[in-house]
Amino acid sequence: MQSIGSVRGEARKRRSPDALLKRGIAVPRRSSRGLPMLAGARNLIARSPRSVRLGKLGRDRVRGKWLLVCVLFLASALLYGAWIGGQTGRLVDTLGGGIEKLAVAAGFGVKRVTVDGQLHTTDAEITAALHAGPDTMMLGYDTDAAKARLEAVPWIKHAQVMRLLPSTLQVVIEERVPYAIWQSHGQTYVVDAEGVTLAPALREAYPELPLVVGDGAPKAAPALYQALMPYGDLKQKMIAAIRVGDRRWTLKLASGLEVMLPDDNVDEALASLTKLDAEKALLKRNIASVDLRLLDRVTVRLRDDPDGSPPTAEAAQETPTSSTKTPGKGKT
Repeated sequence: MQSIGSVRGEARKRRSPDALLKRGIAVPRRSSRGLPMLAGARNLIARSPRSVRLGKLGRDRVRGKWLLVCVLFLASALLYGAWIGGQTGRLVDTLGGGIEKLAVAAGFGVKRVTVDGQLHTTDAEITAALHAGPDTMMLGYDTDAAKARLEAVPWIKHAQVMRLLPSTLQVVIEERVPYAIWQSHGQTYVVDAEGVTLAPALREAYPELPLVVGDGAPKAAPALYQALMPYGDLKQKMIAAIRVGDRRWTLKLASGLEVMLPDDNVDEALASLTKLDAEKALLKRNIASVDLRLLDRVTVRLRDDPDGSPPTAEAAQETPTSSTKTPGKGKT
């Protein structure tokens, strides 16, 4: 008697794909129980990444690399030694000097200087202020410092310095204008309207300029001559304006007459003097001085000459000095 299990097992064997294939029966392909496969899908092949092997450096490249390392090491050792020995500044100066010499050798040295606006300033003063020569490198030249040095020259009021590569310095200056001749302690100087002393000068070299005498006269002179502008006749008769105590003025005329002005209210004093001269010909009389320091009265001092004659031309035009004393009060 055959068991059921065996019959079923035998049936399964008959139905197995191999048995069916042997019998020439097509066997349907079973689908996988996993994820569905797309029709026509390509199989993906996972490949491990390839390793790239770098080629070895050539001998020349290795040698250049080590040469660079050696140079950097020597340079760092040199700088460290200079720093330890306190010679860093000297080393920097040496390197800078070498670079400067190379630039000058290449044609970037100062070979030409042009100056515009020069009238009274000497070439020696300009050259000394520029501090430039054939060995001076144009690229490193400090034009601001040169400008400051030029403006320290008494005659120069403003200056401008420009570099015109490769080898020209262009200098433009504005000089001060002479305003008066200043006499102090027996010496004479030319000064400008700001009271700046420009240079020693002879009176004869500037005959058209007014003569001022005494301490503080250069700075106070512009205000005085501004007040004298309406009084052309009086200005023509003047040979000097003497500053007294750096407070007031005494005008010395060509006739030898001295006019003492007050500390202030100079305009009123000059107007009073002009009125008296128009009414009584005061400036043509044989008097030594006119005192206008008090506005409410005019004091006149007569000459001490026994014959009452006016002074000679030589005595009248004698140049006063800063030690000239103001005469005292005389007869009213």
